[in-house]
Amino acid sequence: MPLLAKQLKVLQLVLCLRSTWAVDTFCTPENLARFGNWPKDLDSALYWFGPDDQTERAGSSSPKFYDANKPTMIYFHGWTGAGNGWTSICKRITTQCHPDICPDGGGQLLVNDWLGAGWNVGLFYWDQFADEACVRDAEQKVWFDRQGDGFRWKSYDVGSGISSYKSYNNLQDTSVADMCARQVKLAMGSYRGPQTRFVGHSLGAQLAVKCAALLHVDSHPAAPQRLALLEPYFSKHSHMVFFGCHGTKVTTSEGLDDFAPQRTVFFVKNLWKSKKVVTEVYKSSILTEVDRSDSSAYDALKKIVKSGAADSLEDVLVGNLGGGIREHSLERAATLVKYEPDWCSSITSASIGDVQHLGCRHCAVMPMYLLSFGRSAPPLNPSPVLNSAQPGSALSSCMTPSASCTDGQLREWVQRQLDMREDQSWNQLGGRMSFDQSDDSFAISPSLEQSFQLGLHGANEIVEQAAKELPPANEDPPRRTVVTSSQFLIAVASVCVLGTVILVLCASRRLGNAGDDSEAEEEDEQFKASRSFLEDSNSAKGYQNLVWAHASDHGNAVRS
Repeated sequence: MPLLAKQLKVLQLVLCLRSTWAVDTFCTPENLARFGNWPKDLDSALYWFGPDDQTERAGSSSPKFYDANKPTMIYFHGWTGAGNGWTSICKRITTQCHPDICPDGGGQLLVNDWLGAGWNVGLFYWDQFADEACVRDAEQKVWFDRQGDGFRWKSYDVGSGISSYKSYNNLQDTSVADMCARQVKLAMGSYRGPQTRFVGHSLGAQLAVKCAALLHVDSHPAAPQRLALLEPYFSKHSHMVFFGCHGTKVTTSEGLDDFAPQRTVFFVKNLWKSKKVVTEVYKSSILTEVDRSDSSAYDALKKIVKSGAADSLEDVLVGNLGGGIREHSLERAATLVKYEPDWCSSITSASIGDVQHLGCRHCAVMPMYLLSFGRSAPPLNPSPVLNSAQPGSALSSCMTPSASCTDGQLREWVQRQLDMREDQSWNQLGGRMSFDQSDDSFAISPSLEQSFQLGLHGANEIVEQAAKELPPANEDPPRRTVVTSSQFLIAVASVCVLGTVILVLCASRRLGNAGDDSEAEEEDEQFKASRSFLEDSNSAKGYQNLVWAHASDHGNAVRS
């Protein structure tokens, strides 16, 4: 097999394209009719989904699949540019599972339980921007317009079979995340629902986080209270010359540096501190579990790549997906669940060697998370003692984080993580061979017993208490009842007098610190200043010297 063909095959596996050489086309009249004049015209927008995978573009005055009073989940897909790209085969992720991800030929409806429970389900499409042969070029669009002259998107004319890149210039949108925030505001401007949840897969995890941060900066009622990051991907150290990024060499030795992961962690931490937004992270493949500090896993991945007859792509998988993908700071600010989807062995694949099912494993976490909404959270093995666990607590009702857990239960687990001196994670034990999830079980590390031995009994107590849910951001504060009892008024007067004395005694000290804000105020101001940070010249560290991987293709037509 030619070297270039081997490279393309492995890259397809890694980032969720079909692993067969026969190129499927989705350019059917039925599929094209769902999305207007896409893919010839730009269609980066929010779509609402209904039963049986029905769709409608957000913004209608009389939407069929959106109710401003209902809870809302919005999904963000990842990179779409391997091979000739998804645009040129009219492929889009929907709520019906593709056969290269789900077993039994695919076709599973992934959000029926969400819809049945009264949720709005949306999907933000940015596939024409994400359709870049080099992942790095798609990633940077999430954060900013690097050159300040717009960023390109891919168009495909089904009739002629010609694809081309065109430039997007809109002063309102300096990044795909800005576009996302604007689209959500337009679609959910009068939102009155109890909660919003953003779910991002792979590269889409970064987009979900930044879009959420922008909405919270503006205190928008649709700003999410929960972020689910599925196999979060970062292209750190993607400076190595590899297929998709070899058109011109990157001119900085740092590649993308740490900008994207650092900004993502910054937003996740500050959303927690200032808004109590809870983040859950799910992993399902070695591609997001390996880093250079873990030599054994690192060497294992190198061996996998070599045995898969893809020696020249060693730097792609190890350097790009292994060496830079895992962000410990992100995992420590969230719950971390590690799935083992061994059922991927049933997915048809024509690839070679041990890399055969990496693509499925990387993508498997998406259907597994969405489908888990309709099931009770998986149990722990061994089963913990529940004598002290109150009904509705994380320990009694959410032993393993899943889509069905409440926000309050996840907050208890996150708080346990923050109180621990050890990293907290859930690792799958049972149900690895079944897609059904009914037999799934997990082991938590450190266990409750280990935490007690470490002297962290207080951390365990957090998850034994009945979980408290935060009121919706758009809910009016409760009205205060006026009390007129004379005894109560006398008590209040006494307290006021005592308080005045204390204030006088502390006046000089307060004057000395008049310029200091409280910790909460400082965190809130730091969070609100994050938008201006992105406009600072230093914020583009790692990007300022980069050039387009296929700069010569910018605006040129390519026949598919």
